[in-house]
Amino acid sequence: MRFGGVGALATSVHVGVYVMALTVLSPQAANAMGFLAGVAISYVGHTWFSFAEASKQAGRSHALTARFLTVIAIGYGLNAGWVAFVTQGIGWSPAWAALFIAVITPVITFVLLKAWVYVPR
Repeated sequence: MRFGGVGALATSVHVGVYVMALTVLSPQAANAMGFLAGVAISYVGHTWFSFAEASKQAGRSHALTARFLTVIAIGYGLNAGWVAFVTQGIGWSPAWAALFIAVITPVITFVLLKAWVYVPR
């Protein structure tokens, strides 16, 4: 429930900024801008709320931050891939990438966060 709430907020911010930025930026630049807007919410929310107890046990440290940033980089790569796939691969409007960004990437990042980042050490 906690992950879902934080994830929904971060994803909503990402998608909202992405879609709005599409009016003035390229799809990849809009994705980067949206992603950066959602990352801060994601880090603070997941570390201090979603996985608060596991985060304490995992040790809020440079190692935890490095693991989190690795998952964030994977998420960004996935989202950039969705944008490329939708716009260049199948020729759809870039707004359709928001569907993949909002549904598939959060599932993958949840698994990585739960199984690797916030595992008690």
